Amino acid sequence: MVVSENIDEISRVDILVLRDFRRAKERLKKKAKGGAGIEITIEQARKLDAAGVARWVADAHDLYEFCQSSGFQFILSSGASSPAGAVSGQSFDAILKMMGIDPQKHWKEMNSWLEFRLGRRVRPC
Repeated sequence: MVVSENIDEISRVDILVLRDFRRAKERLKKKAKGGAGIEITIEQARKLDAAGVARWVADAHDLYEFCQSSGFQFILSSGASSPAGAVSGQSFDAILKMMGIDPQKHWKEMNSWLEFRLGRRVRPC
């Protein structure tokens, strides 16, 4: 999978990693063709105070809604750079619920998206 933090590359990547959805939103709308995944990380929220976490949750929900309406796949990852930063499946589900996202629906959509993206790259002999 090709990953980038550069919005200008969205048509050439599988996953776009966002640091600030509020600032990127208008640029994304102009380039929106769908199909790619847009990723945010829990690691970003770990560094915030309570008000910052509340904004992060609201922004994550807005990003999810944007992805749903624009044909992108919403991706929530731990952002961990070591095992100590890993997030359990139960914690992911709790965070998704806090964002107003049904975890079962999210994981089902994520699985379908991954199968589609990887299926385009892997060709049987």
